[in-house]
Amino acid sequence: MMNNQSLIIAEKIAYKINDKKLFHNLSFYVNKGEALHICGSNGSGKSTLIRIILGITSQTKGNFNYGNTKKICYLGHKNALKSYLSVADNLMLLDLDDHIELDPYLKKLELKELLDITVANLSFGQQKKLALLRIFLNDSDLIILDEPFVGLDKKTLDLVIDFLAKELDAKKGIIYTSHIHCEIESKILNLE
Repeated sequence: MMNNQSLIIAEKIAYKINDKKLFHNLSFYVNKGEALHICGSNGSGKSTLIRIILGITSQTKGNFNYGNTKKICYLGHKNALKSYLSVADNLMLLDLDDHIELDPYLKKLELKELLDITVANLSFGQQKKLALLRIFLNDSDLIILDEPFVGLDKKTLDLVIDFLAKELDAKKGIIYTSHIHCEIESKILNLE
């Protein structure tokens, strides 16, 4: 049922590829200040469900209502960075280069000294940290993350989890997939 706290409501969502049902009859909701952890094995449809929520892919059946969601911040399991450009150039493309809070995050993520380095020359973990900046500097109502913790060291993982907990306290919603355990209080949607 829709209320002024609702960010997204899904009713009886189904998706099939050819004649194979990937999932069916999924109903869930995310209110302000809530997290939803989408679980399942590889191939169970987690990333497909994320793409449906984002409107990139169309569900076979069912309905979505976006309620009080005005802006969504998304980070997929691919980092969506330009590997042939420098870190600074990628920040400019992401429109983060003049964000007031950028410098402290560059320091926390140990990226400050890497601004002139081509992204292709960064480690996977460093590339992930760079991609995470769009989450740390978001101004959305709903954050959607597909495997956000892969490739992170313990220090960065703790930073991300702490940040997401604060976003929940600020009444943002979070939807995420992850095989890595995290300490975010979440509702569980299991696609198995």
